[in-house]
Amino acid sequence: MPQPHSQTLSELRSLFRSDFFSNDAHDLITYGADWSGVLTPDPALIAFPRSTFEVASFLSECSRLSLSVVPSGGRTGLSGGAVAANGEIVLSLEKMNRIGRLDASARTLQVEAGAITENIHRRAADDGLFWPVDFASKGSSQVGGNLSTNAGGVRVIRYGLTRQWVLGLTVVTMAGKVFELGGSLEKNNTGIDLRQIFIGTEGTLGVITEAVLKLTSLPVESRTRVLFLELSDFAAVLDLFRQARSASFLISAYECLTAACLREVLSAGMKSPFPNFDSDSTSVFALIEIEVEEEMVFDAFLETLARDAENQASVLNAVVAETRKHREELWELRERIAETILSQGEAHQQDLSVGVSDLASFFQGVESRYRTAYPEFEVFIFGHIGDGNLHFFIRKPEKLSSDDFHKRCAESDQMLFEFCQSFRGSVSAEHGIGLLKKDALHFSKSTAEIEYARALKNVFDPENFLNPGKVV
Repeated sequence: MPQPHSQTLSELRSLFRSDFFSNDAHDLITYGADWSGVLTPDPALIAFPRSTFEVASFLSECSRLSLSVVPSGGRTGLSGGAVAANGEIVLSLEKMNRIGRLDASARTLQVEAGAITENIHRRAADDGLFWPVDFASKGSSQVGGNLSTNAGGVRVIRYGLTRQWVLGLTVVTMAGKVFELGGSLEKNNTGIDLRQIFIGTEGTLGVITEAVLKLTSLPVESRTRVLFLELSDFAAVLDLFRQARSASFLISAYECLTAACLREVLSAGMKSPFPNFDSDSTSVFALIEIEVEEEMVFDAFLETLARDAENQASVLNAVVAETRKHREELWELRERIAETILSQGEAHQQDLSVGVSDLASFFQGVESRYRTAYPEFEVFIFGHIGDGNLHFFIRKPEKLSSDDFHKRCAESDQMLFEFCQSFRGSVSAEHGIGLLKKDALHFSKSTAEIEYARALKNVFDPENFLNPGKVV
């Protein structure tokens, strides 16, 4: 894709207020990249609209001038979906961060796309309500990005994906046309729901600028319990999951991490959950958050765990958070994994999903394949058991150059994708396709599905100016 001509950029800049754009070198690098860290950002400009009207005007003018645009939220994605690597103009929604009216009776909240996820949680909590889209990057991710990627996170097991927690959207197409979809309607059975078409398509069909979010009751703190357990192996993690699910309490989250992940976060200064943790351990750990209605049932569950731990069968260690601070410390062990790995040098990641019933076979098969074919890799595995989603992070060995590391990772990805395909799984459970997984889409989508997705792209963006080259 050729860089836009300077005269064209000058014409565009002349049409908007003086602080609408930035070409500061630091801004170009910061807003042109995402957390994937693989592609080199090279945007031409960064645009900072403050309203849906300005977004519509901007996209209309870019379409007229044949300028490509990359929508940008908190840029916490790991698939290159928000990277501007070919002279595009980045459209940052961060100044459109207003959190508007909360209707407690309807349990709705009006927001702009640049609102930070954690700030939405805080606003809802002020009225005893909750927007249950939750993940480690909530402090920097933006709601527009959550919607554009149909974000998952740690509470999918109970609450489902992001698309289930939005009633209305305001979306702007590349031609500058504004769609107001759904509003605050709980029921709207009038044919094709365009709102759902824009959710999860990574800003390739239109730019989400505003939303009406659906809220639910805030979990009762006095009923919330968080447990952190050391288990003998991954099969024990799944056995405990089945046991917990059969009890009469609600599971809000069920997370797992390997011993390598725990060692990583402990080395970064996190507090160990167990005084006697063996640094050479090969066990697997689980974090469970549940809501308890009957204390007797929970006490019986704990007694079962205690007997198992005493016999050193499948449960080796267990701790129950006693205070809110303790709960936060246990959650931090899980939420800091990706951040810690990425901060310690070059790393490669994938996130895949299979059916929950296939998780044990998939986990064991992947571990075996990495151990046999890529013994030089240090592999970190963690994820969300309740929805079949595992994350795989690989740290670059010191002896490998960056180029050789990425070549080896590309080889291992093919192994991983082919194995995932044998389970009819997904090559991207929650991080999207972006640029980095586009060539792997066929492992999870049929040729016909991909062709129809391209046809849909052609309807909304026939010139391919909006987030070009992404997804399909």
